[in-house]
Amino acid sequence: MTFESKRPVSIGEYVILNYGKGKVLGLVERSSISSDALGNSIRNYEEAFESKQVAAENLRDKSYKGQVRILGYLDELKKCKAILPALPPEPGSEVYEASAEDLTTIFAPTGQQWIRIGTLLRNTAVDARVNVDKIVSRHLAVLAMTGMGKSNLVSLLAKEIARISGTMVVFD
Repeated sequence: MTFESKRPVSIGEYVILNYGKGKVLGLVERSSISSDALGNSIRNYEEAFESKQVAAENLRDKSYKGQVRILGYLDELKKCKAILPALPPEPGSEVYEASAEDLTTIFAPTGQQWIRIGTLLRNTAVDARVNVDKIVSRHLAVLAMTGMGKSNLVSLLAKEIARISGTMVVFD
């Protein structure tokens, strides 16, 4: 789903969409900024220089767009259930930044079974937690590309599981 914004939106930012049946949480996967004055028809340096001046003086010249992946209904995500809408949002649906309160409810539930593994990339005030009961009740594989933090995550999980007198076997 693509939307227009009044400001640049960051990749990894969470947004809320007003849907017919309720609010939906989305994650910005792409972001772009374009300028009508600095379009594709510029053929030389002089045109580019003049177009840049026009763009700087015209507040309405820049267009900010974001592409969102829908994650699920907000109320259901707060209950740890990811239920996706059956239909796409209607054109003109409102999109706004997700509040820290909503994100905390979803990504940082409270309780002894939840362990902190970090913070959200674009909202570092919000913790990211996982349910240790769920991850140790079955086999767990941590898979990602080189340099993505696999060893760091496994180390953190091992420390937290040891803290609550749990045991684990790690294959690398």
